[in-house]
Amino acid sequence: MLWVVATAWAGGFTLVDSGVRAQGRAGAFVAGADDISGQWYNPAALANVRGTQVKLDLWAAQQSSTFDREDLPGTNPFDEVESAASPVLEPAGGIVGRLGGLHPALANTTVAFGLSVPTGADYAWPDDGAQRYALISSQIRQVLVGPSVAHELAPWLVVGASVQYTLLKVDESLVSTLCNAEDPEACGSDNPSDDVRLDLSMDDPAKITGNAGILVRPARWLSIGASVQPGVHFEASGDATSTLNEANGTVRPYLTSDSFSDADATVVVDLPWTARIGVQVAPTDRVRVELAGTWTGWSETDALRITDLDLALTTTEEGPLHGEAIVVTDDMSIATGFVDNWSLRLGGEWDAAAFLTLRAGVYGETAATPDTMANASVIDADKAGFAAGLTARAGKHLFVDASAVFTTFADREVTTSGYAQPALYVDYNNNFSTTLGSGRSIGNGSYTSSVWVAGLGVGWTFGAPGGG
Repeated sequence: MLWVVATAWAGGFTLVDSGVRAQGRAGAFVAGADDISGQWYNPAALANVRGTQVKLDLWAAQQSSTFDREDLPGTNPFDEVESAASPVLEPAGGIVGRLGGLHPALANTTVAFGLSVPTGADYAWPDDGAQRYALISSQIRQVLVGPSVAHELAPWLVVGASVQYTLLKVDESLVSTLCNAEDPEACGSDNPSDDVRLDLSMDDPAKITGNAGILVRPARWLSIGASVQPGVHFEASGDATSTLNEANGTVRPYLTSDSFSDADATVVVDLPWTARIGVQVAPTDRVRVELAGTWTGWSETDALRITDLDLALTTTEEGPLHGEAIVVTDDMSIATGFVDNWSLRLGGEWDAAAFLTLRAGVYGETAATPDTMANASVIDADKAGFAAGLTARAGKHLFVDASAVFTTFADREVTTSGYAQPALYVDYNNNFSTTLGSGRSIGNGSYTSSVWVAGLGVGWTFGAPGGG
């Protein structure tokens, strides 16, 4: 049970671009951010916002993935499986403006309050597919909300910071396999009757995080931005429900139920630090181009720790335990194998007319999951993305943003994955004593994936720069 909890949490969570306008520039928005999404990329860049701005963004993300597990000699070939999850709708937005209208001393101070949501995609694999030991379904949500401030220390130097309340919610399902402790070589038959399903619903509703940034403007045509966002220590608690296959003929006959739950199991995980840097040039008053890079320290998420587990499997009076419960309470730590990743982004925009700005961008990003840990719980690979977007203005105040991003993952043929079925080794001749271990390798095979993101934003601008 402990191993399965950790396995479910080991994958399925990535952080990508937030905000429709930024997405239209492929995330090259560290030095040139000019709307509320500066809270996510670089709070110092909020000083670029003209006037007081109120904005709401909404975008949809869908990842299409396939996995063809490596066939085993002497067995029926595994069918290719496809994730059929629905698009994920993500909102963001807020208000940002200068404080000059309140007091002259605040003319160089910009404040904001907004909502940021890192874009992610759900997974919905077949319940009976060969990937089920890594994942059946996954829905992971993180929300960040709070204030930011940017202050111009000099015409060429701005500093900024955000303080954000954040929550994390996870719903995942997968299965483990039952094995005979006296015949470990036979473990991992892929027989559905040996499956033990696990359903998780956990959340950490209240953590405080933030970020800090700097914006240097040495010339009218040049801006240099950088920011850093610390990692977040989450302790997500909730329900962990384990369900045996009703066709199981070895363990199920001696238990009083198919399903057992622990209502307050806790998974402890540290999400990584992220650092960004961007250089924007404006060769003319109507053109802006930015080259940006992002580093994410996924290697810090080196292990997942499970605590507060109190799972009791009650047995029948007629069974070998004569009604005595099998109790699992031990804490456990599981290595993830994640590695740091980085991305390079090139994006820009052109004021085609007074009422229209066009955007485009490209990016490349390295994988955070090495071949040795590849599995269907998170489809990852080196990837490239292509973006386009626009802003259309109606009058002096109303504007509408739109964007579309397509990301293609490198096809991945994995032959060295050490990712294996979570297995429960049961000693049927010794009071059903159970130990945790691994079954067959389930990570080797062929992976393909692509992601579409499309968004729309609407906003209203009040006043002029420096005004209230």
